[in-house]
Amino acid sequence: MNWDDLEMALTADPAAWSYYLDRRSGEVQMVPVDRLDDEGTWPSGDEIDAGLDAGHLIPIEPLGSSVKYGWMAEFAASVADARLRDRLEVALAGRGAFRRFKNALLDALDERTRWFAFRDVRLHEAAREWLAEHGIEPTASPPPEPS
Repeated sequence: MNWDDLEMALTADPAAWSYYLDRRSGEVQMVPVDRLDDEGTWPSGDEIDAGLDAGHLIPIEPLGSSVKYGWMAEFAASVADARLRDRLEVALAGRGAFRRFKNALLDALDERTRWFAFRDVRLHEAAREWLAEHGIEPTASPPPEPS
């Protein structure tokens, strides 16, 4: 199975795409929600329904913004530089928190790098948990943890 595809599905915008894990192949299938172009390479609605009914496909529900927000808050609390930590905590207040959080890290390259490594670890954990919840034992190794 492709871990990157699963992790992408777990962090995707559910308004644009639906994702399904094919138990037989381990492949993550993506389907546009609006299906404007029925000539695409994605499975048809009938194929999705048949796969779901047969138990071959499992819908992958994205983690949701509250989970990703929690990661940002956890990371912000771990920042040693009090000034940057304060900026990150202020950035997390209200609408637009995700963009403000990323912007607050633009001038702090080391912390920005640390943020992406932190986020990757949390995402790998979430993917492993998702697989375990669905009784799936992956045959491929997960991506290595960042050092």
